[in-house]
Parts: sequence; C-alpha cells; structure tokens
Amino acid sequence: MNKKQIIGLIISIAVLMAAFFLPIPMGLTDKGLITIGLLLFFLIMLITEALPVGVICFLCLALLPTLGVTKNLTAGLSGFTNTILFFVLASFGLAEAVASTPIVQRILHALLKKFGKDVKTCVLAIMVAGAIVSSIVTDVPSVVVFMGIGASFLKLFVNAADRQQTAKSLMIGIPIAVMLGGLMTPAGSGINILTIGLLQNLAGIQITFIQWMVCSIPIVMVMILLAWFVLTKIFPPAEIEQTEIQAYMTTIEVKEKVSSRELKVIFIGLGMITFWLLSSFFPAIEVTVVALFGCVCFFLPGIKILTWERYMKAVSWTSFILIGTVLCIANTIVANGVSDWFVTYILPSSLSFSIMEGVFFVAVLSFVIMLIVPVAPALIGVLTPVIISLAATTGINPALLIITLGLCAGNCYLFPIDTIPLITYTAGHYKMTDMPKATVWLQLAFIGLATLWLPIAGNLIGLV
Repeated sequence: MNKKQIIGLIISIAVLMAAFFLPIPMGLTDKGLITIGLLLFFLIMLITEALPVGVICFLCLALLPTLGVTKNLTAGLSGFTNTILFFVLASFGLAEAVASTPIVQRILHALLKKFGKDVKTCVLAIMVAGAIVSSIVTDVPSVVVFMGIGASFLKLFVNAADRQQTAKSLMIGIPIAVMLGGLMTPAGSGINILTIGLLQNLAGIQITFIQWMVCSIPIVMVMILLAWFVLTKIFPPAEIEQTEIQAYMTTIEVKEKVSSRELKVIFIGLGMITFWLLSSFFPAIEVTVVALFGCVCFFLPGIKILTWERYMKAVSWTSFILIGTVLCIANTIVANGVSDWFVTYILPSSLSFSIMEGVFFVAVLSFVIMLIVPVAPALIGVLTPVIISLAATTGINPALLIITLGLCAGNCYLFPIDTIPLITYTAGHYKMTDMPKATVWLQLAFIGLATLWLPIAGNLIGLV
C-alpha cells in the first residue's frame, strides 16, 4: 500500500469509529449516525483508493448488518434487486457488439470528410464522433476507442512540440466529449441508469427515455461546441498541411461495403432504441426487458455477433458491484431517516425555491460536492435521497431535480480524477493542472445552461 492508501484506511476507520462515540444530533437516531459514519467510510475509501473498489464494496455490504444499520444482510442487499443493474449488464453487450464492427470508423470518417478542413475542425469531428458513439455505448469503451483514434491522428505531427501542443486539446477533448455524449440517452452511461433507478426506488417516479433526452440533448449539443471552442482557444493545436489530413482519412476509411455483421448490429441496436423510445408512451414496455432481449439477440444462431466468453470479458463487474452497493447504501440512508434529517435540521428551515432556483441550487451543490467527492456514483448515492426530501419541502417535482443531479454528476471532469478522463491522462499528454484551465469554464457554463433549459424542458415533458 502507498502512503495515500494507508492514510485513507486510517482516516476512514477513525471516522467510522467516531460515529459510535459522538453525541447523537437532534432529530437523528443512533442508526442514522452510524449510517452517516459508514457512508463517510465508504467515500473516503473510494477517494483514497485504500482498497480495490470491489473489495471496498464487499466490505461495506458486510458492515451494513454487522453495524446494525440494516436488520440483516438480505435487507442490506436490497439495492441489488433493482432492475437497473440488469440494464447495465445488457448495455455492455450492446457496447461490445458495436465495438466489434467498424461502425465507429465509418462515423468518424464521414465527419472528417465533412468537417476536417484543418486540425481544429478535425478535433471537433473526433469530439462529435465520440459524443455520438457514447450516447449508446458506455463511456469507458468509448473513450478507449477514441483515445486510440486520437493517438493515430497525433502521429501526423513529425515535430514533437507540435504533437504535444495538439495533444492537449485533443486528449482533454475526447473524455469531455464522451462524458457529454453519454448524457444524451439513459443508455449512454451507468450514471444515468443509477440516477433513474434511485429515483424510481426511493420516490416511485419513473423517468422515461424521451423525458431524459429532451432535458439532456439541447444542453449537450451546446456544450460540445463550447468545449471545442474553449479547448482550442486555451490549447490551440498546431496546423499541418491539408494533404496530411487527407492521408490520415485514407488510413481510417473502411473501404468494404457494410457487412451483414454490421447490418445485424445496426438493426438490433435501432430496434432496442425504438422500443426504449416507445416505452415513454407505453408503460408496459420495460426498458430493462428491452435491453435484455436485445442483448440476447447478439448471441442467437444465425446472428452470433457475440460469444458468452467475449461478453463476460467486456462486462465491467466493478461497475456492476459499485452501482449495486451505492443503491444499497442509498436505501439505508432513507430507511434510517438520514436524508429527512439533513433537509429538516441542516438546510435552512425557511428554504423556498422557484423551479429555476431549485435547478441552480442542485447544479451548484453537485459541482461543489464533486470537488470533495469526485466519484459520480457515490455523489449520486449521497445526494439523491437528500434532493428527493428537498423537493418535497419546496414543492418541485423531484424528477426534474434528480435529472439535474444526474446530468451534473456525469460532468465529473474538473480534474482528471474520474475513470473516464484518467484513461487519457495516464497516457501523459497533459498535466493534472492543465485540465481545469478549460473545464472550470465548462462546468460554470453547464450550470448556466441547466438553469435556463431544464425548467423549460420540464414544462415540455410534464415535470413542471
């Protein structure tokens, strides 16, 4: 273990132990205080990476009944009964099916052909392609694919200084675009699914595919262009000859016609998206059922896009366990009255918001707490019960505030600490301090756009 891990382990244990000896605050039970201690223990362990993520989750699940905050382990594991977890599993099948074909290359080549006039517009084309792909393919495989594309593009620069100069805007832009694209549909990110699942689990309110997309897509479209503009202004890429760009486009061009394998993936993917959209109008269509049927189709005789072995390797079991654990802890926070206590005793008693003020408050709160808890699933697990209780006191539809939370949590890129930006950061193209030079302005812009658009969107989709 390194120094950071040892310190994290010591602090997390000390915080958990303190919950047994501190005086119980007014309005909170002893179970509630221990629940807060366990929550802080979980967060500190995650942030300091004191143990592997899966091990931290197993430990916290075991501590739920051991510390007496749940009746038994069965009650503690309630989060793993959420259907959203199986949606996450099925989405990995769709992601792997798309990745197994040259569909991504075709999309990128088409965009470069249209917009790739110079290096700046090539950066834009790569970012737009990344956003499009990540709207249905989960963020991690998307950023890995586009980091490889970005690395191949950088090879065009013979001069090392020009290559490094261009790499900053490109390699910071790729994870930002992927994370933004992942917000466009519920299927785009596990963060979206976790947000929707917690709202349904804790408040009994279902956010439909179309409701989510109406809220997210206009913001994402503006943010992609804004992110590109800000990045290329702060980190202007070096220019190369148009002939060299054309040569690169030739290397990524898929000259073969669309294969039957690609057609199968496109047909099944479009079928899943169609039924997901229809679920907004026909509640009998369950999005997780559609995802499971779609995933199964990739394995059927005559289709055989995936094998079980390949699928098992593609699944991020760490993500599955982390999301399930967050759901379990969130359920416990509600069951032991912690969220109600926070709203009643911590927030001002006279708190009153208009819809726009409520969205602004949640957006700012999300980004501020993200500085302390830069782990999006944990952030959502902590804030969702509190925001649902807050919505009840202010009379705002909790769905609108929870969508705000989910969208903001999906923008965890102030520093390259989240998994997605870490993937490009570890390649060594930019420093830890480079990213916030651009992203601080993007996160402020996101707060403004969310504040302006979400109340309008909420009115359009019946959440206001």
